[in-house]
Amino acid sequence: MIFPRYHQLDAIRKILADLKINHTSQNYLIEHSAGSGKTNTIAWLASRLVSLHDDENNNIFDNIIVMTDRVVVDRQLQNAILRLKEAAGVVKVMDDKCTSADLAAALSSNTKIVVTTIQKFPYVLDIIKDNGSNGPILKGKKFAVIIDEAHSSTAGKNMLAVSQTLSESGESDEDVQDILTNQIQKSGKQPNVSMFAFTATPKETTLRLFGRPDKNGDYVAFHLYSMKQAIEEGFILDVLANYTTYKTIYKLNKNIVDDPTIPANDAKRQIARYIDLHDDNITQRTKIIIEHFIQNVQKELINKNTNMSEAKAMVVTASRQAAVKYKQAFDKYIREHRINNIKTLVAFSGTVTIDGHDYTEASINGFSEENTAKEFDQPTYQILIVANKYQVGFDQPKLVAMYIMKKLHGVNAVQTLSRLNRVYYPYKKIPVVIDFVNDYKDIEKDFRPFYTATILANTINPQTIYRLNEKIDGYYILDPLDIDNANQILLKGQKNFRDKQHLAFYGQKVQSALTKGNLSVTDQKDFVKLLRHFCRYYEFLLQISMLEDLELQKKYNFIVYVLNYIDVGDDVYYDLTGKLSATDFIQENTGHYEVKHKISDPIVKLPVVEDTSFTEPTKKRLSEIIEEINSKTGANFDKDVVTKSLMQVKDIMLKNQDLKESAKNNSATDFELAYNEKTDDALIKGISQNKTFFTYLLNTPEVKKEVLGIFAAEVYKALKES
Repeated sequence: MIFPRYHQLDAIRKILADLKINHTSQNYLIEHSAGSGKTNTIAWLASRLVSLHDDENNNIFDNIIVMTDRVVVDRQLQNAILRLKEAAGVVKVMDDKCTSADLAAALSSNTKIVVTTIQKFPYVLDIIKDNGSNGPILKGKKFAVIIDEAHSSTAGKNMLAVSQTLSESGESDEDVQDILTNQIQKSGKQPNVSMFAFTATPKETTLRLFGRPDKNGDYVAFHLYSMKQAIEEGFILDVLANYTTYKTIYKLNKNIVDDPTIPANDAKRQIARYIDLHDDNITQRTKIIIEHFIQNVQKELINKNTNMSEAKAMVVTASRQAAVKYKQAFDKYIREHRINNIKTLVAFSGTVTIDGHDYTEASINGFSEENTAKEFDQPTYQILIVANKYQVGFDQPKLVAMYIMKKLHGVNAVQTLSRLNRVYYPYKKIPVVIDFVNDYKDIEKDFRPFYTATILANTINPQTIYRLNEKIDGYYILDPLDIDNANQILLKGQKNFRDKQHLAFYGQKVQSALTKGNLSVTDQKDFVKLLRHFCRYYEFLLQISMLEDLELQKKYNFIVYVLNYIDVGDDVYYDLTGKLSATDFIQENTGHYEVKHKISDPIVKLPVVEDTSFTEPTKKRLSEIIEEINSKTGANFDKDVVTKSLMQVKDIMLKNQDLKESAKNNSATDFELAYNEKTDDALIKGISQNKTFFTYLLNTPEVKKEVLGIFAAEVYKALKES
């Protein structure tokens, strides 16, 4: 049996003490570092909440619901909870075979603990209805909802469905206005539901939904066990203390006579993918990884009984195709060099077709996907090659090394690298990271908000939703009368064939107005993005406030429905396959980092419309910026040549028709967004002016923004006046 550590006991004791006072009136955010035993903490908390009584000896909660949105962690939670001695007869695990009806039945029964995924909750809304004269099935019940790894999935429609499902309010045969009011009242914090959100990396929305204001009014976690504290106490390891970066250098050639104009971002994505999957690139990286594993990693975790290493490694690839090709390259290298003590596994979802052959995780490994983690734990396998699997929630303490071929950022970077932070007793494990894609400074910066406490220093402004609403109205696409009429149907319990025909008509009408009017494809896409932004913002706003605006609720209902009908098509796609070639690949070691002292930057803020501001005028001369670039990169860009070529780029921006329209119709703040989007196009269009420097700018967005930001205000002023 695993006994709880001090930080786990402390969290549970403080939660129970607070519940004795506040009952179901509060939510709880528990920020515990990855690798600190979160799964067991959740299981122990669920067990204690089952038997928690108030001073009158009444149960504080009728049901404990444990939710996750990841299959791997879901199984870990299931196993942890089922191991509890209280589990017999009181736990219902909603496995893959269980339907939403099974979940509804479990919630309405005497089952104390229900383990499920967050994706099932939206469907429960259609199942739990009035039960005749007895009222709603769930009416009067009190729920504790424990959320594992609370992230962005808890800030949208799924989380809204959780609140609405468990609300004490019940549906009835009211008119539309009453139903709308009821929808609003069922959102946000419900008096009969307390949520316990566990995460190592709380996002801004997570802090606002589940955190509590401190004495300064900032939102913080109810209980904190920080990464810094866990490292200092030896409970987890520092994954950034032994970090090596590589840079892939290559020569790119155009194989066609034509010089087509294509969207810059699309071109960059295609080129990056081409380089990532290039056989020479994969071959070189494979050699570096396997030799590093043999020379450095296999010396770790030597079992004294067998004299064999138990050390394992994970290779993080950027795509499923890359995972398959690296698996093939690894096995080929191992075979050709007659290496007998290394075997690999691969992990990815679905089917991948390469050169006419179909591949699945199971067909490559030789066993089902469900067994991959278990087989990787065996001495037979040493290296696991993954694509979007096992980067979050995977607990394998024998992992010593991670080799990264994928761009990581923010929470994803922290979660992925934290797979290495597990201590493996009795060995003294030293984690190693070899990164071929990311810059160490960027990764270290991603860790800063989660190194100590994470604090939300602002809150959401309800006025933002009205500004979004005004922008939507400015397109004149949505008919207010259609919104009213559609809501009359949407809020009906049972819909007949004619109702569905009417709803389909409204959806098709919006599609026609959007795509057959005078809007460009870019404007059409902007409008769809605006609709999605409105929905996401409104869903989040309802969970943290009681915004009683029936017109907004009707518009939200309508937009959610018509988004299923809207299709604005794709930009003209230009396939670069066969039109480019790359040669002269070099994997250059760009640095080794053993930084012991970490900097914490705990303050985070919610993104709001008001935060978007025009770039502050730089106080540096362009020549000074170029000198800084030269000193940082070791390059020797000529200041006069660069200045002359950049003036050509400024002229290209001044001739851009989209920017002319943006300057004419927008404020300087909104113009900057359009300006920044067009810089890549201008650089590519003028790349013949200074190929080396412009290529450098295209590959370093932060420098590009600083350099070209010098001209932004000038371009706006010139276009506005003209």
